[in-house]
Amino acid sequence: MKDTAFLVILGAALLVRLQLATTAPYIHDEENTAIPLSRVISLSPGHINLPLRAENHGALPAYVVKASSAIFGTTRLGYRALHVAIGLGAIVLVFLLTKEWYGPVAARWAAALMAFNEYYLAISSRATAHAPHLFLVAAAIFSFARFLRVQRAGYLYAAGGFLGLAFYCKEHSALLLPVFLVTLCQASYRRWLLGPHVYLAALVFAALIAPDVYWNLTTDRETARIPYRTEEIGYATYQSHLERIGGLGFSPYPSMFYARDAVRSLHLRVAGTTLRDETPEYRSMNPAIGLLLVGSVVAITVRRHGPDQVRVFLLLMFWGLFVFFSSITRGDPPGRLDPVSWIWVEVTILPAVILAGAWLAGATGAWRIVAWTFAGATVIYAVVNLLAPG
Repeated sequence: MKDTAFLVILGAALLVRLQLATTAPYIHDEENTAIPLSRVISLSPGHINLPLRAENHGALPAYVVKASSAIFGTTRLGYRALHVAIGLGAIVLVFLLTKEWYGPVAARWAAALMAFNEYYLAISSRATAHAPHLFLVAAAIFSFARFLRVQRAGYLYAAGGFLGLAFYCKEHSALLLPVFLVTLCQASYRRWLLGPHVYLAALVFAALIAPDVYWNLTTDRETARIPYRTEEIGYATYQSHLERIGGLGFSPYPSMFYARDAVRSLHLRVAGTTLRDETPEYRSMNPAIGLLLVGSVVAITVRRHGPDQVRVFLLLMFWGLFVFFSSITRGDPPGRLDPVSWIWVEVTILPAVILAGAWLAGATGAWRIVAWTFAGATVIYAVVNLLAPG
C-alpha cells in the first residue's frame, strides 16, 4: 500500500537535492579526493587501475563518483547524481525501519527529519564519502533491526556485509560491532551467542575488510604516496587515524554536530577561547532540529516503561558513539587528517531521527500540537536556510 505522505516527502527531498547538486560549488573533499581519484579508476585492458584506498580512507566513495560520472556526465550534477540517489536510499531505509517498529506516523516524521536537516541535505547532494557511508550504515542497522524482529540469521550476515562495505568509506563504522554484540546480550537474543551465526557474520565483516587490513600491515606510511595528485601526499593508515586520539578527556566536538554555532558560542563564554571548527565547509543542522533530536533521545532514554528491543539497540548506538567521541581529546595526526571533527558522530543521526519520529508520534493532546508545529517549522527553516542565496 502506497504511503502518499512519504512519497511527497521523498519527492520534495529529491527536488531540493537536485537543486543543490546542480548549483552548489565543489568543496575540498570533492575537488581533492573523490573526484580526482575517480578519474584514475580504470578497467581498460592494459591500464587496469582499481585503487583500494584514497588519501585518508577507503576508495569506495570514488567508485560511486566514477559510476555516476560514467552514467550522467562530468558536470556537477553528473558527479553527484548517484550520491543524491544513495542519499534518498538512506531516507527510505529510515522510513521502513521506523514504520515496522513504531508505525507510519513515526516513520513519516523520521523520514522528514532525515531528509530536511541542513547537514544531511548538504552531504547527500555532494560527491564525498558521507552519503555512501551513511547509506551503508543505514543498511546495516536496518538489517540488524530486521534480525531483532524475525530472528533469522541471514539478516545478521547482511548487517556484517553492509558494515564491511561502510568501512571502506569511514573506518570508524567498525564501532558498531560492539553495539551489535551488546544488543544481542538481551535475554531474547542471548541464545544466538551460543551458536555460530553471530561469529560467522563477524567473519563476513572481517573477510570484507581483510584487503584493507593487509594493506595497512604491509605499507610503510612514510614512503607510500597517493598516485592521483599532481603533488605527492602520503596515505593515512590506521596508525595515522589512531594518532587523532590525544588521550581521554572531555571533547565538546560531538555536541557541535547538533548545534555547532551554539556550542562554539557557549564554549567562548565559559572557557574564554574559541573552539576551532576543523571542517567549516560542512553545514551543521540548526540548533532547533538538534534540540528536537537530542531531546527526543533523552526523553526516550528516561522513559520508565519497558523498552522494545530495537529501542535498546538505537539508544546503545546513539549514546555509545556519542559518549565515546566525547571522551577523546584532540590528537596530532600526520598529513592532512583533521585532529578532531564534529562529523565523527554523523551516524548518530540515524538512531536520533528514528527515535524522534517515535517520540513525535507518541505525543498526545495539546503537547502534540506544540511538538508537531515545532518539528514542522524546523524542517521548513532548514530547507529555506540552505537554499537561501549566500
